[in-house]
Amino acid sequence: MRILLALSLILLWSQVAPRRGLQIELPQNSPAVIVDGVFSEGEWQKAAQLEVPGTADLYFQGSPDFVYIAVRYTKSASGIVDLYLSPQDGEIYDLHASAKLGERQLRDGAFPDWSWWNNHDWTANVSHVDSFEKRSFLSAPIREYQIRRARFPSRLWHLRFELTAMGTNNETQSQVVFPAGTSDKSTAGWLLLSLK
Repeated sequence: MRILLALSLILLWSQVAPRRGLQIELPQNSPAVIVDGVFSEGEWQKAAQLEVPGTADLYFQGSPDFVYIAVRYTKSASGIVDLYLSPQDGEIYDLHASAKLGERQLRDGAFPDWSWWNNHDWTANVSHVDSFEKRSFLSAPIREYQIRRARFPSRLWHLRFELTAMGTNNETQSQVVFPAGTSDKSTAGWLLLSLK
């Protein structure tokens, strides 16, 4: 009976205890990144890297004033990124990059509708229009973010990615959450980025 009770408590604890995500240290690199959606020679060579199997590679590096994050889609012509960022104070922000940039903050358990071009102290490359008539865009398999450190003044950032892979005709191929199984309303299980 005691063993059964102990196992029940362990199971209950594992379901309510916060999950701790993978943690990586942010390398300090130079030269700085040009946020243009192109991996120039040596630009990301010393970055910390993670693979999102079958979808993308993630890159992380910093400078004294900025954090640089890149998503390189490995099997699609283009991609949309919702980068969820939470500094240690627990606020959750969604930094969106596609043909538009936008930012929104979780409030009272929900995200508001989008208000485009309201990015403050961060930028990312956007998709470029190929044809207004056909509503088509040029290929954009790389998203590069530049985020001012002072905007989120914490030495530990919690990160979550919603990666939408797009085909050559702007159709959605797949949507992947990284780390898998995480929610945009809680930082449990999110990637931890340690800033030096």
